[in-house]
Amino acid sequence: MTEVFILKCGDPLSEERAVLLPRWRRRRLERLRYAPAREASLGAGLLWRYVMERHGIHPEEPVRFLQAGKPVFAQRDDKHFSLSHSGPYALCAISDRRVGVDVQQIKPVHLSVARRFHFRERDWLAEQPHDEQQRAFFHIWTRKEAWVKAVSQDQLLGLDQEDVIHGPEGWQFDEYRLGDDYVAAVCAQQGEIIQPPVVVEAEELVSALADSPVNQPA
Repeated sequence: MTEVFILKCGDPLSEERAVLLPRWRRRRLERLRYAPAREASLGAGLLWRYVMERHGIHPEEPVRFLQAGKPVFAQRDDKHFSLSHSGPYALCAISDRRVGVDVQQIKPVHLSVARRFHFRERDWLAEQPHDEQQRAFFHIWTRKEAWVKAVSQDQLLGLDQEDVIHGPEGWQFDEYRLGDDYVAAVCAQQGEIIQPPVVVEAEELVSALADSPVNQPA
């Protein structure tokens, strides 16, 4: 079973909230210098903790990184997660199977980038109406990124290794349009993807974390 959570931040989150992040997310935040990147990373980290606590997982559950850079739980294989953020949106998926999520802003892109895709994806893109090809490109891109995150273990897979429009077998996708300019996708091994995704407002998230028993004095 796979559940997807979406955070929408209208205003930047105060960096004072960084104390609520698990250690592995704080270390990531400390390496960032560009303010918008820090804000996005902070939101994604807070969403991750919110989701874990809802599923009864302690926020300091050990996390390790595979060679491909993917974070996974270090001491458990009954839960899998994936994070992505872009602009004001952050997504977190949690599942009892391997899972990946991706969110992207739809913006002008030179379609020559599609030459990195699987040939069947390139053919599908070329068949789309001209005025829909930009959106169709990101339809492929988010599905592809979600699939790569779900499948990659110790080696990061190439974008041309699988057709995510007509397959792959054993995996399923769902997609979300976030406003007019953002699109997201989730990829999970066959199993139920709960619908609709859980939308979390920033104030609700911060309040829930502040009231968490983990933060209360013993």
